[in-house]
Amino acid sequence: MSLEPVRDALLADARRDAEATRAAAERDAAAAVAAAHREAERLLAAARADGEAEARAVAAAERAHASRRARELVLSARRDAYEQARAEARQAASELRASPGYAALVDGLARLARRQLGDGAAVTVDGEAGGLVASAGSRSVDYRLPAVADRCLALAQSLERLWR
Repeated sequence: MSLEPVRDALLADARRDAEATRAAAERDAAAAVAAAHREAERLLAAARADGEAEARAVAAAERAHASRRARELVLSARRDAYEQARAEARQAASELRASPGYAALVDGLARLARRQLGDGAAVTVDGEAGGLVASAGSRSVDYRLPAVADRCLALAQSLERLWR
């Protein structure tokens, strides 16, 4: 009796098993590759979303910083302009002391102070700053030239705000 048909049958079974195992391995490998691709796509999408969110946050922070810096620059320029205008207004007010109409100005300020505080108001001319101060009891007015210049500048600022 020949063992060749048994051997052929066993070889055929082994080849079928090997082919089935190889096919299963290929399917498993293909499924693993597909799963890896899906996971890579998911990770890439998540990383992209995270990157976009971080970029939006960074851009928002940079916009806020730029806005604060611009506001600081505007406020600084306004403060400088105000200080310059204040210095010029005070200088111009100080120069009134040397003008021919200064005595009439002081007399007018004294009349104004007495109208506000009453005829018994004590009026003191300030020879150093120019102008005068007046008081009656607990009430007083300051019409020294630097103070008048400051009030004029404050009034100009109030008027300017009305037009904004």
